[in-house]
Amino acid sequence: MKSKKHFFTAALLLTFGCAIIGKQVLAGGDNFSYDDIIRLEKVINKISEFYVEEIHSKELVEASIEGLRTILDPHTAYFSEKEYNNLKVSTEGAFGGLGITIAIRDNILTIISPLQGTPAFRMGLQAGDKIIEIEGESTKGITVDKAVEKLRGKPKTAVTITVYREGVDEPLEFTIIRDIIRIKSVPFASMLNDSTGYVKVTQFSKRTSKDLREKVETLKKKGATSLILDLRNNPGGLLNQAIDVSNIFLDKKLLVVYTKGRTRSQNKEYFSKDEPVWDSSHRVFVLVNEGSASASEIVAGAIQDHDRGIIMGKPTFGKGSVQTILPLDAQKYALKLTTAYYYTPSGRCINKIENAAKATREEEAHRDSTKKDSSYFFTDSGRKVFAAGGITPDVDIEGNLYNSYIRELERKTMFFKFIIKNRPKLEKQSDINYTYEVPESLRKTFKEYIYSDTNFTKFKSASHVMLDKFSETLEKEREALGDTLKDKLNSEIDLLKKNLDEILAQKTKTQFEQNIDYINYGLKRELLQAVKGDSLSHLIAISRDKQIEEALVYINKPELYIKALTDKNSKRKKEEKPK
Repeated sequence: MKSKKHFFTAALLLTFGCAIIGKQVLAGGDNFSYDDIIRLEKVINKISEFYVEEIHSKELVEASIEGLRTILDPHTAYFSEKEYNNLKVSTEGAFGGLGITIAIRDNILTIISPLQGTPAFRMGLQAGDKIIEIEGESTKGITVDKAVEKLRGKPKTAVTITVYREGVDEPLEFTIIRDIIRIKSVPFASMLNDSTGYVKVTQFSKRTSKDLREKVETLKKKGATSLILDLRNNPGGLLNQAIDVSNIFLDKKLLVVYTKGRTRSQNKEYFSKDEPVWDSSHRVFVLVNEGSASASEIVAGAIQDHDRGIIMGKPTFGKGSVQTILPLDAQKYALKLTTAYYYTPSGRCINKIENAAKATREEEAHRDSTKKDSSYFFTDSGRKVFAAGGITPDVDIEGNLYNSYIRELERKTMFFKFIIKNRPKLEKQSDINYTYEVPESLRKTFKEYIYSDTNFTKFKSASHVMLDKFSETLEKEREALGDTLKDKLNSEIDLLKKNLDEILAQKTKTQFEQNIDYINYGLKRELLQAVKGDSLSHLIAISRDKQIEEALVYINKPELYIKALTDKNSKRKKEEKPK
């Protein structure tokens, strides 16, 4: 037993990676004592000696390590030997995936964004969807890394996930076929009018700054003097690419971002190195939303703090932490540890409080991190910018909102499946271009198709779902009461339910005609995508985008752009000092 005790002591000391000097453990702080480790060792020894069943030492040690995560932030993780090998394979070789970026938000596995052109995007997964099951198993308490391990697999294999979506009463189930994920980080750029360019950036990978620079230079040659930089649903990526992308718009030698950690080696500043491609004589409009994270937030924050352009859309995700992979035990195991936070040039921490360590979250639980009553900082010109985590846009704009019928068509990928099925005859048409108009015959065939699909015909409106729930509750009540209601009353209730059921079912069928404008758009978008590729499909989507539409209003009215960057109501007062 003595040798087993010595094993646990050694294992625990290795776990914490600490050096012992007298009674103190040097772990980056003076408040961590050897007595704390001894207490943990005693608990494990008692389990080993007296627990009703034998527990292997390796299990106890790994469970102890896993328990550390409960007080740390959601991005910290411990990799077992198998998990660490999988991590190395995923970063060094090809793998099959869904094309989603995920994180833990409010202790629930959440989709930050589906990446354009991937299986997840095609299936209609959305930013903010909460993954509650993977292959029928609950995701409660799961780590991001374990979730990634479950979601990844061999290409052409299937994985089923269940998600909860805000505004939808029932959980949604998706069966998705994995594929090799190859994403163009700058998939689309175009002139929207004679003087306005638009460019979409989906992630920050090795070629992002190079590809974006080329696209921006091309738009400039075509006469663009205003640029819409679309970072919506961009989950981030490489830090050096965020610096280089910022440099396309910022003057030379400006601070882009800095990091702060507990050790001096984690405190670093990053500056723009070159003269900008898109200088201050050209206007910049950056679109962000709740799916914009990490590197996207670094770029948006730098442009905002240096008053280089205006940020439009919705507040960003707030993933502003730096993770370092620390190998353990001769490279067999590893610890992914959050070692620093990102700060914008004005001093705002990008990381939202819900993405911080548990102790910090509890300390700040009384504060609403989405409100503007938190601390504020100042841009170069003295405008107030608020520090609630993430980047708060200068101009708040709601995105497109759709009813449950349209969401169901998209979730079940009805447009995509219909066009693919009918592509052989549709692609023979010579008039498939940007001005293509969906004929009545195609709409009629599409309607027949969706109402012959057994999955889609299960769709019910929110009121119909409520009626079903009422019926279930009534039946349970009848069983509990022994059906003491009078027969006449029973029959009247049942008749009323039947009539309501028929009325609501009929109402659902009329929604096709009520949503004819969007149906025309969905069919045209998928047809152009299938036959002509991404470019025309992107243009069609842009033409219906409310946030881009609002950006164009600011572009056409320069006084609005100037006002957003010089708003006197948000300027620093003389008595105020930078925080």
